[in-house]
Amino acid sequence: MAELDLGVASRWEEAESHGRVKLVNNRIYPDSPEKDVAIISPNSVEIALNSNESTSQEADKVYITTQHGSTKKILAIIDSSGNLKIAGKLITDQKDLTWDD
Repeated sequence: MAELDLGVASRWEEAESHGRVKLVNNRIYPDSPEKDVAIISPNSVEIALNSNESTSQEADKVYITTQHGSTKKILAIIDSSGNLKIAGKLITDQKDLTWDD
């Protein structure tokens, strides 16, 4: 997959000013030939639902999933009312967030 340059995302003066979707090295296994997909933006990333302005939004949800063997697992769901449902527990006040487990 070639890098997809979405063009200038803002009038950001420093570093990367374009929105991009590209393949990047895996941060856990940097020597692996496998790549991860990165969505890059100088400010924020917006995921927009209900772009057709429907009044029936029961199905407007963002699913965050992972694959565990042959099973697809749902990690979180954000619905159109802003409700967040997560599998597992919420761990707060983390000081050392790194790519390592």
